[in-house]
Amino acid sequence: MARASWYRLDNVGKFYSAQAGRSAQTVFRIAAEMTEPVDANALQQALDAVIDAFPSFNVMLRSGLFWHYLEQSPAPLRVQEEHLPICFGLHADLKSVLTRVSYYERRINVEVSHMISDGRGTLELFKALIGHYVRIRYGVDAAVEPYEATTDQKAEDSFSKNYDRSASAKDSAPDAYHVSGWKDQAAPTFMEYHVQASAMHSLAKQMGVSVTSLLIAAIICAIRQTMPASERNRAIRMDVPVDLRRFFGSSTLRNFFGLAYVSYVPGPVDEPLATVAANVQAQIASATEAPVLKRRMNRMIKLEKNPFLRVAPLFLKDAVLNIAAKAAEREVTTTTSSLGVIRLPDAAAPYVRSMSVLTSTSGINFVACTFEDDMSIGISSIYVSHQIVRNLVRLLSDEGIHGTLDVSKGALEVDDQLKQAALESKLLAVSDGWRRHQEAR
Repeated sequence: MARASWYRLDNVGKFYSAQAGRSAQTVFRIAAEMTEPVDANALQQALDAVIDAFPSFNVMLRSGLFWHYLEQSPAPLRVQEEHLPICFGLHADLKSVLTRVSYYERRINVEVSHMISDGRGTLELFKALIGHYVRIRYGVDAAVEPYEATTDQKAEDSFSKNYDRSASAKDSAPDAYHVSGWKDQAAPTFMEYHVQASAMHSLAKQMGVSVTSLLIAAIICAIRQTMPASERNRAIRMDVPVDLRRFFGSSTLRNFFGLAYVSYVPGPVDEPLATVAANVQAQIASATEAPVLKRRMNRMIKLEKNPFLRVAPLFLKDAVLNIAAKAAEREVTTTTSSLGVIRLPDAAAPYVRSMSVLTSTSGINFVACTFEDDMSIGISSIYVSHQIVRNLVRLLSDEGIHGTLDVSKGALEVDDQLKQAALESKLLAVSDGWRRHQEAR
């Protein structure tokens, strides 16, 4: 298969490339727990087959005079037994490939730098990897479902293709509340809260909202309980990434998403969850209308297209993009995203127990996905206190939704208070990753 020797970074990739070489890098992780221990040889063969079809994931970051760009790696990607913390930075030097595939016992992990793809693009790579793995390991040819797009379509920069300068406009942002407390940026805590998807759907239907709106409302209420009285006139403001492919007919595997915003000012009296969920649903409906998403997308691209910035040297571009990223962070309280329902071919699904998604963070982030009747809410946090997570677990539990909480904190201990609170709620199922790190200490 013919493949490009290099690729331009898309709009979002250019922002994230300014993080190159730093400890704080934005990385996605999608994982699957299989029904049996992973066969490393079969996984490597599956990866070889997948990268042949998805070559834009086997790339390294390079720096020109004016922009960073991506260059095809001359060496094949290699599967490795998991030994690094979750969402560990992928770019360290010129030889760093921006995709990592690892395994541990029954779990297969794919981690991808946000420089080259978003959650939806990474998911397509991951589904193909699982399909080929099942095909090779168990001899089930029907486990593979081809991704219907040409090589050029997969690597398309859909931001540039759909840019319309005249449709760009700035939205006003309310004064956003920021979570306070001690931080541990060197060792973030990663949690997977698994609940019954049908129970979440039933509760959402009862409230007349979508599951995504229900989850966002529950997180808002969990944050609201931690706010000091003096801060309750400020907005809990979330950015909610929205896949733009369906709006623009794109098949790209690179970054292509817009941002919807949800704001909620708690005020002096707590409204019930159902009321907050209805409020969120109305805002999501308005924020995901095509003209609104297009306007915000063009605003994201406008800075990159600035004629003065385009001719500026790379070091100055990186500085400007970092400043813009920091300013955007100050406008929101947290990010909540959802990959929705993940569907595998019928021949592949029986070999998978569950799926989960996580992302690195500079604060606290939430990302959800559903596989069969299991909904995984991935939580990434640099905060030492996990009161927001405890509030979320208790709030859903009070609504009749119970689950298990898997916890990992790099090579460090899990917060004892979180363990105790989860144990008291009979919700803690310590993850393989955490056990492994404890055993290695």
